Amino acid sequence: MSLDLHSLAWHRSVGKLIMQLNRPEFWSSLIRVLNEYVPIDNWVVLVFSDDAVRVISLPEVADSEEVDAFIHRYVKGLYLLDPFYIADRENPQSGFFHLLDIAPEHFLETEYYHQYFAQFISVDEAQYNVRLDADRTLCMSFGSNMRFTQAQVTMLDMIKPWVTAMMHQRMCFEIDQEKNIAEPAPWAQALTQLEAQVTAREKDVLKLLLSGFSNKEIAGKLSLSAETIKVHRRNIYSKLNIKSQSELFARFFVPRQEAHSTI
Repeated sequence: MSLDLHSLAWHRSVGKLIMQLNRPEFWSSLIRVLNEYVPIDNWVVLVFSDDAVRVISLPEVADSEEVDAFIHRYVKGLYLLDPFYIADRENPQSGFFHLLDIAPEHFLETEYYHQYFAQFISVDEAQYNVRLDADRTLCMSFGSNMRFTQAQVTMLDMIKPWVTAMMHQRMCFEIDQEKNIAEPAPWAQALTQLEAQVTAREKDVLKLLLSGFSNKEIAGKLSLSAETIKVHRRNIYSKLNIKSQSELFARFFVPRQEAHSTI
């Protein structure tokens, strides 16, 4: 059997990573190895569940503004609009996922994209997932200031068995996850307060609208017609006394003091 230098380098790196599975620097070491093959400008390791996200690891050299936005905006509610979170909750599974394969049709037009993704993740994102149990999925997400090429995406998918296996084994050493439990999401609290104003179906439509799904995509997910979705959309805007998606986004995901300061 013949192996080229590229393959030998990868297997050598994997061997070193396995020896670091029980060490605090494991996640950053794994990212450094991946960064030899694809451009990675930011990353995070999380656990997704139905009611929260838990932070497992962040880069020690991360920009303070980026960390602040992640901890105080993403973890406390914006994750509900993350295409990766939505895809995982709809169909939890282990694997490799690329943004272009899971983002809804109007993702680039959403307030989530403009106010969070474009500022702190940048141009492209990919993620390795490991399903831990019926509710939890371990996720290693990494963003880039450059679009991943098809060759890079293919390579990331090819090495998936090694990466996800190491991620799964690493969890044996993550013994203090509970410290990262997020506060209840403002989104959930706000929806509870709206129960007297909007119907259960309208709440489903509202969340999908904020996530960037088109009327056609929402209709498919909820087994309704696109015209029915348009009616629900008009009713939601009327009941909440708003006229745009930016107002809808601000209603649920912009802190009150920040919203007032922009008036």
